[in-house]
Amino acid sequence: MPEAPFSVPRNNSGPLFADTGLKLGLFGINVTSAGGVTAFPDRHEIGWEQNLRLVRLAEDAGFEAVIPYSRWRGFEGRTNPWGSSFEPYTWAAALAARTSRITVFTTSHCLTVPPVMAAKQIATIDAVSQGRVGLNVVAGWFEKELRMFGVETLDHDARYGYSEEWLDIVLRLWGEPEDFDYHGRWLTMNGGYSSPKPVQAPHPPLMNAAFSPRGHQLAARYADIAFVATTDLTATGKKVRQIQELAAGHGRELSVWVTGSVVCADTDGEARRLAERYATVDADEDAVRNALDWTMGGAHLAPDQRAELKRSVAATMGGYPLIGSSSTIAAQLADLAAAGVDGVALTWMNYETGLPRFIAEVLPALELAGVRRPLGPSLATA
Repeated sequence: MPEAPFSVPRNNSGPLFADTGLKLGLFGINVTSAGGVTAFPDRHEIGWEQNLRLVRLAEDAGFEAVIPYSRWRGFEGRTNPWGSSFEPYTWAAALAARTSRITVFTTSHCLTVPPVMAAKQIATIDAVSQGRVGLNVVAGWFEKELRMFGVETLDHDARYGYSEEWLDIVLRLWGEPEDFDYHGRWLTMNGGYSSPKPVQAPHPPLMNAAFSPRGHQLAARYADIAFVATTDLTATGKKVRQIQELAAGHGRELSVWVTGSVVCADTDGEARRLAERYATVDADEDAVRNALDWTMGGAHLAPDQRAELKRSVAATMGGYPLIGSSSTIAAQLADLAAAGVDGVALTWMNYETGLPRFIAEVLPALELAGVRRPLGPSLATA
């Protein structure tokens, strides 16, 4: 397998890769019920002005990134969680024009967006944002969605092979000044060309959710930031080391993030009871089953694994559980940083109440402990 083109050091001039400690991202605000597949009455609903307000709040607080989901239909059931969503490219472009510092990611299923279109759209958003866009690449799953696009259904490993070819093309469109041809197993391009090039050099940061060994391989070759899925601190440190070692084998470095779901209350016991309510009393059972089977291979899991994941999906959408009082959550984030995690993409059941509390109570504790350090003036405006 050839090395990925343009595997050169990333642009470290902005806040996303600055030496300021644990990075924070606002995750999934563009879809309903992003924090969990539950019928909890206070679950997240979306609106454009609300999304803009939340992103600006996160930006003012020093968050480094905002990252959308890419969803085209929901998980049905009683409440159809994730059933209403903002399309991530146009969403990112609009946010780019209304913010000044935060990195605005878009999320792209490779099977649903042609690489020529993706390269041009990202370069355009990079111009709008003056060099603040990032691309979260998803190898694609959820067959019911893919059928809407009339694209071929590929098995797990084939999707990653397709995505590698997709990324090869996008990176060459961003980096090569002349026309080029590309002939892969899945993708063919004749006379490929795109201008203008992105503002960021060598290219906008690439993010990938590396949730499987095959996903780890793609992230190690291409990504600047890799998500890993974990709910256990010991396993987290092991996964971070594994994927960084894979990247080093390709002569590359990458940041490793986890997704984290915040359930905060005045006491640890109250927070645990709230998470338990999400997972039991208010769980949308049909939607949880669909989420497991359609996107996580739930039908192939052992019964005990399925039961554990079912509770996690309902309460925290499978993210690392940050459950407790503000001080407990700050300590949990400090533990993740000590395990080698570079950043956490955060969800809440209700962002409009959860994010302000996090900013007011958890962020100061992280800064006091040295887990996060304030940006200097030059980095804040880079």
